[in-house]
Parts: sequence; structure tokens; C-alpha cells
Amino acid sequence: MIDYAKTAARADASLRRKGGIVVLRQVVTGEYDPGLGTAPSTATDFEGTGVMINYEAENIDGTLIQAGDQQLLLSPLQRNGAPMPAPTAADLVLFGGASFTVKAVETTAPVDVAVLHTLQLRGL
Repeated sequence: MIDYAKTAARADASLRRKGGIVVLRQVVTGEYDPGLGTAPSTATDFEGTGVMINYEAENIDGTLIQAGDQQLLLSPLQRNGAPMPAPTAADLVLFGGASFTVKAVETTAPVDVAVLHTLQLRGL
């Protein structure tokens, strides 16, 4: 039987050798506060490792994937060794001094163990 936790650790090690530090920022909006007139939000940053890849020209359709979009291969583990929370399209990514919105996420997770997150990013 395959040990997918070891597979995730190998993916993390490979991305650490070839990639850079990535910050996944997840923002959670609380309940509406009438006194503030808004719903407060809390941002939590998770530091991980990833590799940025340009989309091939034939994959850019101008609608779902636009010129300038990037693909990020994100480790399933944070830099501290804890599991990376599952990214969502509501998240932000900080990488190489730039900020991106997450447009789509595909997680490779055989038997519910994440071994790689593939994110479609669009610059802010």
C-alpha cells in the first residue's frame, strides 16, 4: 500500500529545492456588526513553498485563463511541517514580491491525503 504522507513529504522536499516561499492568505469574514456598519474580517497567513509556472499560449482562452495568469504548484505542507490548509478561490497568494488572487484550485489527494495543490493565480 502506498504511504501518501511520505509522497506529500517528497513533493514538499522537491518544491523546497526548486521553488520559493509562498504565503497563502485566508480571509474569514465574521458576522455583521451594526455598530461598525460592516462585517469584520480576519486574515491568517500560512507560509509554504511553491513553484510558479507560466501557462502555455494554447491554454489561454481569454475567459477562464487570461493572459498573465500563472499556475502555482503549492506544497501540501507548510514551512513548519504542518499540513497546508486547503486553498480556495477566496484566498490570496503572496509570491516573489507580488500579490495574486486565487481563481481556481485543483488538489491531488488520493485517499484524502493532499500531495499537491495546483492553483490558477491572477495578479492584483
